[in-house]
Amino acid sequence: MIRYISLLLFIGFSWGADSTPKSDFSVMTWNIWHGGREDGEKIGPQKVIKVIKNSRTDIIAMQETYGSGELISEALGFNFLERGTNVSIMSRFPIIEDISVYHEFKCVGAIIELPNKTPLAFYSIWLPYDAEIWEVGTREGKSKEELLAACASSASDLEKILTLAKAKLAESNYADAPIIIAGDFNSMSHLDYTEDAIDQYGYVIEWPTSKYIAAAGFTDSYREQHPIVNRKLGRTWSPRFPNQQQDRIDFIYYSNNSMKSVKSMIYDKPVEPHSLLNKSVAFPSDHAALVTLFLHE
Repeated sequence: MIRYISLLLFIGFSWGADSTPKSDFSVMTWNIWHGGREDGEKIGPQKVIKVIKNSRTDIIAMQETYGSGELISEALGFNFLERGTNVSIMSRFPIIEDISVYHEFKCVGAIIELPNKTPLAFYSIWLPYDAEIWEVGTREGKSKEELLAACASSASDLEKILTLAKAKLAESNYADAPIIIAGDFNSMSHLDYTEDAIDQYGYVIEWPTSKYIAAAGFTDSYREQHPIVNRKLGRTWSPRFPNQQQDRIDFIYYSNNSMKSVKSMIYDKPVEPHSLLNKSVAFPSDHAALVTLFLHE
């Protein structure tokens, strides 16, 4: 279902005190954790709304939407496309076509018209995993092969999504459109688990999920802007549970020579409570949000 809602005036993106580079649009990917309702049926989604408003993001790839999508998109004044219960897209800019592929729980796609009238092929995805390796103690004594097996489904599903997406775009009028694929990959990156960062992760692992999408011509926007690995600063899992494995499992990938990332950041600052009914200021999800600014040349 595509719902068209009046657009907000584009007001840019807030990055704090440092200078903001010129950009055409910004993208967020965020798993909001059970519809954002872990902090309460009403207060939780309001916290999610506040985080997004504070970020001033233009396009959102959301996971674990779980019934909160219409409430959030209406509060933002964004166009909204949902598919199934899990994945959804929210956009300040017009959504002009549904280009979804694969399983409705794992992938939703849209053609979004950017401010310069360029069509953008945008996908929000959620990839599965095969074993718990993030909770406290779950990696103790595990070999590299066991860790790879725990994320094997992520790679196989991504391959199917990319194959189907490429075929769908080739059959449409958008074969040459820039593409962004963003979401919760439930797998780490080979750009993180390197020899240079073995003191941070304890393993050198060529994660097949990230290897596959890189080989398909996509760029990891966060690692492009942060080439030096810092596990603490780069992690997206989990701001609510600091004793769990702090990994980067949420990504914004892009593929097009006419588009360039200019800045990328992890967004996980606590938000003030919506009302006196809830005094918690914790970040409202077990995933941090990832935000990237893009320039379309």
